[in-house]
Amino acid sequence: MQTRKVNLALQGGGSHGAFTWGVLDRLLEEEDLEITGISGTSAGAINTVALADGLARDGKKGGKAALTAMWEAIGRMPGLATLCNPFGIGDRFSFDSSPVYLFFDLMSRMWSPYKLNPFNYHPVRALLDESIDFDRLQRNETIRVFLCATNVRTGRRKVFGNGELSVDAVLASACLPHLFQAVEIDGQAYWDGGYSGNPAIAPLFHETPVDDLIIIGINPLIRPELPWKASEIIDRTTEISFSTALFLELEAVKYVLALPGRDQDGHPLKGRNPRLHEIHAEELREFGASSKLNNELRFLRHLHAIGRRIASEWIDKHLDAVGKESTLAATLTAPSVSDR
Repeated sequence: MQTRKVNLALQGGGSHGAFTWGVLDRLLEEEDLEITGISGTSAGAINTVALADGLARDGKKGGKAALTAMWEAIGRMPGLATLCNPFGIGDRFSFDSSPVYLFFDLMSRMWSPYKLNPFNYHPVRALLDESIDFDRLQRNETIRVFLCATNVRTGRRKVFGNGELSVDAVLASACLPHLFQAVEIDGQAYWDGGYSGNPAIAPLFHETPVDDLIIIGINPLIRPELPWKASEIIDRTTEISFSTALFLELEAVKYVLALPGRDQDGHPLKGRNPRLHEIHAEELREFGASSKLNNELRFLRHLHAIGRRIASEWIDKHLDAVGKESTLAATLTAPSVSDR
């Protein structure tokens, strides 16, 4: 059986990261797929370290088990769902009409996390510390891991590689500035990586020899309806900004890898043939943006089921193209080209 080596790029999106859990859960069942590198941002960073740690511990079986344990634990944590929907009633999973959520949203826009969360409590910190062996990930030479965060003071992207992996690196990548205090690492302050790379793509091509990249997307690319509510406008501008960073980097990577010679770090450019693939669920747009803060276990399992189904459809349609050709539409990697 011929092995298909791939890199993975995992987008962020709060609780919608459970969709990625489902996709990964299904991909790990393909015996001929070998994961070489993983890049993740925000919720994608959590999926990245859980997957990489599980793979290092017990191969694909360990990867599946680690992802399941992580998301099941997140689903058992007290959260907004406990206050907004204490009895678990309803099917929309969004909090858009909940007075508790509306009050919380208003407070987060009026008061910074330095006032609302003065003790800098993060619900996922203890879980990451207990479940992920960061020392092992730092030493791991089999799977390259990259987590993206945004330097608050410079606005530049910071990519944490294997040797820099830690609980703080994951929390920096997932630090939404209206909810959490900036994460300090080595004297630098970081916010969510989605502002500068959702996720970072270039390191996967520069640091590994693998040319096939599977992007697992969470943020909706298209919304047919024009947003008119203030909350909808804010949500859509966030989606666009988080997606644009990815598209521009994909366009730049394809251009740079086609150039002769070597890049500034001495890596050969000419001869690389990036093959891009994407597993994306546009149907996630049916859930309001507030659902990204819903860690209710039945919602996470629902997203997991959607992820598995979408991944199965992609496998049936595109798996044979891995190692041969791109399956991602060229127009999605060239956003500067006008639609005609």
